Amino acid sequence: MPRTTNLANKPPLGTLIGKRLKEMDKQQKWLAQEARISKTYLCSIMNGRAIPTLAALKQIAKPLGMDPFDLVAALFGKEF
Repeated sequence: MPRTTNLANKPPLGTLIGKRLKEMDKQQKWLAQEARISKTYLCSIMNGRAIPTLAALKQIAKPLGMDPFDLVAALFGKEF
């Protein structure tokens, strides 16, 4: 059984990705596979332990159906 993600203590980027995954009823493992990045790297990005490259943000945004610029904005704690 998958664990529930606690979005309360995540940085803005992790919260945004987590909310979108929840809306889509998908898991981090699915996103990592679709984005062709490791699950560990995705987890580190979502928890604020890794700063993603622009290429990684683009890869993450595509399967989520999001604009990569929204992820960049969240990385810097901004909303547009």
